[in-house]
Amino acid sequence: MWIRRRPALTVLLALSIAAAAAILGLARARDHAMAVAASPGSPAQARQRPAVAVVFTSRTEPASLRAEAPESSPYREPVPVPWAAGVGRLRLLDDAGRLCELTWGRRLPDGSTLVDVMSPSASIDGRRILFAGRRSAADRWRIYEVCVDGSGLRPLTGGPTDPGCVAVPPLRFRADGSRIPDDERKRIDYDDVDPTDLGPNGFAFASSRLPDLGRDHGRRATQIWAWAPGEPAPMPLTANRNNDRWPVLLPGEQVLFSLWSRNREAVTADLSDVRPVADGGTFATKPADNWMAAIVMTNAAQFGYAVKAREPVWRPRPLFNGRIAFMTSPTPGGPLRLAQADWGYIRTSPSSLADAPELPYEGGAQRHFGPDRDAQGRPLVAACPSAAPGHSVLFAAAPADAPPGSFAIYRVADDWSAGAPAPELVFDDPALVDAEPVAVYPRLLSPEPRRITPPSADGYAALRKITLASGEAYDGPAGYLENVAMAAAIRNPIPWHDRSAGERVDPRRNPVVSPPPNLASIAVYAAGRDRFDDPDALRVPGTWEKRTTVPVAAEDDLRAWIPSDPLRPSVLVGLDKQGKVARWTTPASGNRPARSYLAYAGDHYSGVRPNGYHYCNGCHTGHTFVVLDPRERTVEPIRGIFSAR
Repeated sequence: MWIRRRPALTVLLALSIAAAAAILGLARARDHAMAVAASPGSPAQARQRPAVAVVFTSRTEPASLRAEAPESSPYREPVPVPWAAGVGRLRLLDDAGRLCELTWGRRLPDGSTLVDVMSPSASIDGRRILFAGRRSAADRWRIYEVCVDGSGLRPLTGGPTDPGCVAVPPLRFRADGSRIPDDERKRIDYDDVDPTDLGPNGFAFASSRLPDLGRDHGRRATQIWAWAPGEPAPMPLTANRNNDRWPVLLPGEQVLFSLWSRNREAVTADLSDVRPVADGGTFATKPADNWMAAIVMTNAAQFGYAVKAREPVWRPRPLFNGRIAFMTSPTPGGPLRLAQADWGYIRTSPSSLADAPELPYEGGAQRHFGPDRDAQGRPLVAACPSAAPGHSVLFAAAPADAPPGSFAIYRVADDWSAGAPAPELVFDDPALVDAEPVAVYPRLLSPEPRRITPPSADGYAALRKITLASGEAYDGPAGYLENVAMAAAIRNPIPWHDRSAGERVDPRRNPVVSPPPNLASIAVYAAGRDRFDDPDALRVPGTWEKRTTVPVAAEDDLRAWIPSDPLRPSVLVGLDKQGKVARWTTPASGNRPARSYLAYAGDHYSGVRPNGYHYCNGCHTGHTFVVLDPRERTVEPIRGIFSAR
């Protein structure tokens, strides 16, 4: 791994200056809040004063609690917009308990206003709010920002120079039956949601700019994108054919997000191939269908997992206690609930676990559920967790038997190890769904941001032609892939402690997920996205094919150029010397039964950037894992010096 380091003192000083300005800005925002305060006659009210300002959404429907995009509607305008509500307001509750309207009735630079909002987040310096908004009922989602005092409301995406979609999106017809031209659809037919600030690297968000309806369903796919300052267009950081949602920046220039792991391919029973299960036959694995917390670097050079639970992991967020909070549903179709897990918690990986639906052991990492009752003992539906200073968790909740408009903002302590305490009600507007709360404070990230960069010229092989599986020569766009730890144990910081034996476990000898001992080569498959450019067909389903095979040196070392195409994301499969999918079995040990694994990274699709460098660790069932302390941190003045707490 190659790391580019910045001088720690310089970065820390810059963060300190920014934090000082942020704190002054928040104070000015508090003093200016009455200029944008809600109407005194509003039934909405704060039930208690928050320790810091809280931004949230108040909407007519609980649409922001839904993770996946809805099934695509008929191709005639107006097309229903995903996650839309009739009305949505972005609000700020300041530390004096005053309610401030940040968007409702406020003019954009072109004189228009926003009718709906979703997924707010605070900038790293705590001075701006990023969010998704719509100008009309038929408008698609775009990214906006506003200062915490209500000034500076402006769009960040969707402007006249925004190129829009990478390819032609699904066909659309106007109400009179005429076809909307391809160029026009590329400029308008996409949704940008879930923004997060990346500091000097711009901002990230989820978007459907890579048009795709996924295999065997009609949901618009979304990926995580990053838009760097000065760049003419955003860059995709992920390559999902389903939905990636809710990114947030962590230390080490890692972006944590929620990934719908729904690859529909599996390893055939004879281990000779990987193919879509819809094609029929018998299989040694099951296709994935679960939501997990994943991470990707801000330059897209490395992808990995953070939390892989049996339950879905929606809207993951770092806490001050070092764990990851998320909303989930412990039973399929059941009520929403909060949970938190240690970094690296892993209990499932269906694409590569050959003989069981879940992993038998998670290395001591813990998962705890949050509050399920309010202070009066009523069962709660809980969602949208986020950290707040003072080791607190903000979230949205409503009594289980109450209408959606009963959703309000709550707060609870972040220690749930012995059962979560009863939450405190912070704010409630009985006429609207109050949700997506975010505490507004300056964040301190890593004083030495890390960024995986290409190795030196002597190790970064010159671009050479690639031989495809068909035997044809390929000299099109390619990306460089490197993995020098394919047979090494996952470097995992989760508690290496065997609870049954009461002893520490050495991950090099008894890893959570055993590495493969029999790799000879890596096959690169391509999952073609759906196409919408055929003049006669509304939708041309994407293809699936083996693109190329590259050798592994000494069963541990992979360095290769592979084809790059954003419309054909990749899936990597490890092969043994016989050319079959590599399979290995770990012996039973203590309370861990024997398990068989397959070297198939089928929990996700991988994007390979043209001329880009990509690094992964191992070829394990758990897939790449990054050692990281995700602990949330604030910055505060102490005797004239800023420090993390």
